[in-house]
Amino acid sequence: MSLPSSMDYTKILPIAAGNPRAMRRTFLPVNGQSFTATGNNIIRLELSASQFWDAKHSYLRFDVVLNNAAGLTAGLDSGGLHTFIRRLRLEQAGSILYDVNRYDKLMSAIILPCQSNMATQADRSITEGGRYGNQGDAGNLNVAEPAATTSGAFINGVQNEEGQLAVNGTITLCAPLVGSLFSQDKLVPLQLLSSSPLTIEIELAPALDVFINAGAADMTDYTIQNVAYVAQLVDVAPEVDNQVRMIQELSGGAIVLNCNDYTHFNGNISAGAAGIQAINVPARRKSIKSLLFVGNSQTFGAGVQRTVFNTSSGGHMNLVDYQIKVGSIMHPATPIRCNFNVGADINTRAEAFEELTKCFMPVNNVIGLGGLSRVNWAVADGDAGNMSTTGTTPTYCPLGADMEAFQRTAIEAGLDTSSRSTPISLLLNLAGGVAQAINIDAYVVYDALYYIDRSGVISVSH
Repeated sequence: MSLPSSMDYTKILPIAAGNPRAMRRTFLPVNGQSFTATGNNIIRLELSASQFWDAKHSYLRFDVVLNNAAGLTAGLDSGGLHTFIRRLRLEQAGSILYDVNRYDKLMSAIILPCQSNMATQADRSITEGGRYGNQGDAGNLNVAEPAATTSGAFINGVQNEEGQLAVNGTITLCAPLVGSLFSQDKLVPLQLLSSSPLTIEIELAPALDVFINAGAADMTDYTIQNVAYVAQLVDVAPEVDNQVRMIQELSGGAIVLNCNDYTHFNGNISAGAAGIQAINVPARRKSIKSLLFVGNSQTFGAGVQRTVFNTSSGGHMNLVDYQIKVGSIMHPATPIRCNFNVGADINTRAEAFEELTKCFMPVNNVIGLGGLSRVNWAVADGDAGNMSTTGTTPTYCPLGADMEAFQRTAIEAGLDTSSRSTPISLLLNLAGGVAQAINIDAYVVYDALYYIDRSGVISVSH
């Protein structure tokens, strides 16, 4: 039940904010200044302030240096900054609040392809080294694409060239982090956390998952430096801070923030597998919003991985249809048809795409999944040899199922598998014929409630 504004005493009138003042503050790593994929590969940043944190106007920044002795040039995968983050955690005083493994895959192969459009790609060409209408190598990054290619490759997007970054070159990347409090719309009251700061922990990804490179040797390492979390903080008058603490007391001693979080699960399908393949997804959550997944090979012959963008790539796996089994119940009741086994005929694939759209927005939304089209979605089977390479169109294939549509009562916001420890399985019906074993990265999207108590400790209910 929602109260009218005249009766809702938890709302602060704008006039009571006392002329709030926004300020920019950079938080630096607490465990070093230089990081590498094969050495000191964990970055830790602590967020502590006496102001509110405006997460939606904050971002991560760092410089990437190709410190390779072999004299190799390289191109970034389409995930940009996110491709460097193998695992992302948010902690407080040793307690893990948010932990998503293969964050690089989530962003590069699922979220960014589904949430980007041409305007987004244009922006990310500046902030994250993406390709947008330029010739693509180190000497021509600011030179427009030839007119002959703009009608196709430019409109639908192409991957970076292997010469994008010069030998020992440097690039500065900036991007907001995704999920948990990083995507929070409300201001986060850091001043309530007392002496227990929030800690961002980033595990770096291997070089071969980040770049493709020229030459006959693998790019083995890179250096990250000048790391900072550039936070937008909001300073308010003391009376506003007092009123927030009063609301905390009136709310049972806790301020509550609701977030959408992600958790990762992994599965494998053997080469040439056919029929129903079950991928175990043991998520115990009270409010599951959707299940997203992507599959591709991790079988690379000698020298193959350095030539393909394997993190963003996804394959259709000759998938006939798929369902999600929750306990003994199938969701949806009838399988989601894919018909990917008919080869390159994209005309058969509308149903699977509509179900993916439902995971992000209503299907009647006129904007749609702006980063996906018939030339880059479900166009490869997942074998390493069919992944995108330098200057080619990406081979995206994110798939998903909306779980909110199957709520049993009006008050449930999503599917509850926590109360009774209900098992979940992703059932993939394959036609067979994929030559290599396929790795499945599955992500459960769920509601999480973050409670900030009187002592400044954050707890999470999911």
